[in-house]
Amino acid sequence: MKIKVDRELCTSVATCVEVAPGTFELDDEGIAIIKNEKGDTEGTILQAAKSCPVNAIFIFDNDGKQVYPEE
Repeated sequence: MKIKVDRELCTSVATCVEVAPGTFELDDEGIAIIKNEKGDTEGTILQAAKSCPVNAIFIFDNDGKQVYPEE
């Protein structure tokens, strides 16, 4: 699993940090960043991505196919 945060889409709501604090944190600008791609279970990371109100978190499988949000 590969995670990407689109910094231009992120609005600092921080639901990702609440759901998966081992994986996400906010930087000095209040934008979500990935602190550890393996900080939470894959299910928790996917749940965190789904909790983002602006779909700023993208999840890819090991082959590079986008899993979330669905294309």
